[in-house]
Amino acid sequence: MGSERMEILLAACNGEAYLRAQIDSILSQQDPRWHLTVSDDGSRDGTVRILDGYARRFPERISRVEAGRTFGCARDHFFFLMQQCDADYIMFSDQDDVFYPQKVGTMLEAMLAAERSAGKGTPVLVFSDQRPTDAQLRPLAPSLMRYQRQSTTDFDYRSLLMQNTVTGGAMAINRALAGMGGRCADPSGVVMHDGWLAAVAARFGRIVYIDEPLSDYRQHAGNSVGAKHVGSAAYVLHELSQLGMLQKKIRCKKRQAQVFLQTYAAQLNEEDAAFLSGFAQERSGPLFYMKNREHLHGFMRRVGMMLLG
Repeated sequence: MGSERMEILLAACNGEAYLRAQIDSILSQQDPRWHLTVSDDGSRDGTVRILDGYARRFPERISRVEAGRTFGCARDHFFFLMQQCDADYIMFSDQDDVFYPQKVGTMLEAMLAAERSAGKGTPVLVFSDQRPTDAQLRPLAPSLMRYQRQSTTDFDYRSLLMQNTVTGGAMAINRALAGMGGRCADPSGVVMHDGWLAAVAARFGRIVYIDEPLSDYRQHAGNSVGAKHVGSAAYVLHELSQLGMLQKKIRCKKRQAQVFLQTYAAQLNEEDAAFLSGFAQERSGPLFYMKNREHLHGFMRRVGMMLLG
């Protein structure tokens, strides 16, 4: 299939209920330029049996990776898979989503176009919208980005560090970004692999957004992150009742900013260093967030960071 091939990395853990639907959706891709690598993180259900069965049935299409250890979280599992992968183009797959038939082809063509424009050595991230659904794939909304009131125009790295808008199961990266993002000085200080790679691409390369759902984003009790209907009264009330958890999330973002500064200090300018060191403070203060308000989208997000961060 040549170098213009998308390597799809699927990190599974106790995914028996939905795993077959996702792998079948990958096997049904219209564009043949893909290969799938699957890995398990200590599942206690039938996940391993499912992965091994698909790898045996489709040996030219699916490879099974044994890490030899458990990770305990999707972030570390995906970092491991990315660092083991030498493909020119990498796509990340959650175990419970469903890809639309045109997904690989659409994203690969967008990636190749971005590289022709920016250069193959430029870190590039491509991601698409998704359609949030319930566990039975019944639509909750036509657009995840609009459901969560996320900006589809501002992909500044400062925005992404304060409020990530890139979902891992909707993104693809090139070799330049895999190499640069994989240099992370301390992955344990990263919130999630998707937000980290997005911030790296935004600061040192390019992000391409496809304003079209290319997969179903299944919501169920076991989601690691999940879609949030931020415009609803229920969401606002829930957040207000969980201020301690919200503070913890902000502290994690601050730690990630510190790791970003530590990792790329030699390639950052004074403005970058001022933002990152200011954000990484235990309390950045309202003046910091007022200065950077253009990178905080949504009134509630802005107020929350000013009061708690």
